[in-house]
Amino acid sequence: MADSPAIALTGLSVTYRSPGRDVAALADLHAIIPAASIVGLVGRNGAGKTTLLRVLAGREPRFTGDAHVHRVPLADLGRTPGLVHLAGAGWPGAGDRTLASLIAGLGRARPHFDRTRALALLEGFGIHPSAHPRRLSAGKQTAAQASLALASRAPLTLLDEPQTGLDAPSRDLLTRAIIEEQALRPRTWVISTHLIDETAPLFERVLVLDAGRLVTDADVDELLTRWVRVEADLATLEALPRLGELERLGGRGSAIVAASDVPAGFAGRTHPLTLQALAGVLPLASKE
Repeated sequence: MADSPAIALTGLSVTYRSPGRDVAALADLHAIIPAASIVGLVGRNGAGKTTLLRVLAGREPRFTGDAHVHRVPLADLGRTPGLVHLAGAGWPGAGDRTLASLIAGLGRARPHFDRTRALALLEGFGIHPSAHPRRLSAGKQTAAQASLALASRAPLTLLDEPQTGLDAPSRDLLTRAIIEEQALRPRTWVISTHLIDETAPLFERVLVLDAGRLVTDADVDELLTRWVRVEADLATLEALPRLGELERLGGRGSAIVAASDVPAGFAGRTHPLTLQALAGVLPLASKE
C-alpha cells in the first residue's frame, strides 16, 4: 500500500437532483494523493468538502467517474473493513449503545482498531466510556468521534471539521494526538476545516474546493511561497497582476501577487501569507 497512491480520483462527479434543476456537488475532480500524507481539505460552506469525504468513505453512491482508495475501487470498500474511517458523520448504527460498546464492536470488526488508544483519548477529552454518544454535548461528540477515528488506525482516516465545538485545549490535544499517531504509525489523513491557520501546521498538501470544483491541489510550502502580499503605492499595484481585490488606504494599498510577478528592485514591501488568507482567494485564480 505504501508504494501506491492512497487516493486516485479521475473525473469524479456527484450531482444531486432538486426540483427544477440538477446541482453539481462535485464536478470532474482529478487528484492523486500520496500515501502517508496529511491533506487539508478547505473551501467555503457548500464547496463540496463533506460530499467528497462521504464519497471516499463509501457512503455516497451517487457518483460518476473513477475513484480508488489504496487501489480498492470505492464499490469494494465494504469488503475491506478498516481501510477507511470517517469521523464527523454522526453516529450511524449506534442506536442507544455506549461508547464502550461501540469501541468493543470496532475492536472486533476492524483489524487495526486500538481499543486501549480509544479509551485513553476519551479520557484525555474528559469523556467516560459509559456515556451514550448522542447524549453528549456537540463538542464532546466531536471529540468522541475524533478519538475513535484516531484509534481506528485506518490507512485512510477522514476527519470532517474535527474542531467543531472544541475549546482551545481540546483542539490542541487533538492536534498533538494526530502528530503522535503519524509519527508512530504513518497513514493518510484528509482533514476538512474552517480553522485553517490553526490546523495548517499539520498539512503537507492542501485541496481547495469551490462550488464542487477542485481549484487548487498543491504542496503547502510551495503554495505559500508562490504568493505574497505586497504594499506599495496604488499606481504600482494597479500595474501588477493581482489575485483578488486591491485594498486601498489613502494613496497606498496592498494586494496578493504571485511572487514571480514582483519586479526586481520593487519599491515596496512584501509579506508572507497565511494559508487561511490564501485559501479565501484561490478560487479567483481559477476564474481568470
